[in-house]
Amino acid sequence: MKTAIVLVLVAVAQSAKFPTNFHKCNRKDPDFDKCTLEAANNGLAQLTKDFPEIHLPSLNPLEVSELKIGAGSEGVVNVQQNFKNCKLYGIDKLRLDNFRFDFEKKVLEGNGFIPEIKKLCDYELNGKVLLLPIVGTGKSTVILRDIKLGAHYNFEEVQKKGKHFMNFKSFTVSFNPDFVSFDFENLFNGDKQLGDNINKVLNENYKEVFADVQKGYEEGFGLVVENILNNLFAKVSIEEAFD
Repeated sequence: MKTAIVLVLVAVAQSAKFPTNFHKCNRKDPDFDKCTLEAANNGLAQLTKDFPEIHLPSLNPLEVSELKIGAGSEGVVNVQQNFKNCKLYGIDKLRLDNFRFDFEKKVLEGNGFIPEIKKLCDYELNGKVLLLPIVGTGKSTVILRDIKLGAHYNFEEVQKKGKHFMNFKSFTVSFNPDFVSFDFENLFNGDKQLGDNINKVLNENYKEVFADVQKGYEEGFGLVVENILNNLFAKVSIEEAFD
């Protein structure tokens, strides 16, 4: 299953300074991990607006212009899922329980909790769910509740003009909601009875359905975060981000 995303965001190489209302931490501080956790949660709380000078987008909502989740070869869901013009509501409510940089191993790790994400997108589906054919284009709403997140990102340091920048290049992400609901409008070219039946099947079997596409959602969420990190740290050097 291959996943691809395109954020409504474009990186540039020119360096920038952290806004003064973002907390900074000293890497030599014995409480550095505690400081970075507090700074990260403080920063997330401020992302109800965007900060274009450091290429941080608003998370209320987070706009993703394209999200593609490839069809699996087997399982409950075998559907090519193409989403466009997405707005993700609720990511700004993420609260981190752990957030730490390891500059020796060049790793960023974190975990946290999001009460709810509402994903509104234009969709195009083609495939099978529980052996039933599903096809359609239109508006979609996917709601995920009580989400537990874990993330591990690997980065490299890149030197530019005497400063060091982080480039995040690989990741593993766990994304575990307790509840998921689906609403795809205009399935089967607007055949309401067929569309209602498929939406009912999806929602009555949401655990099995989501388990089959979970990897795609994890890759998608991981790519969103990776894009945000790389846009930020292409602008802000390590020397500027940390005391």
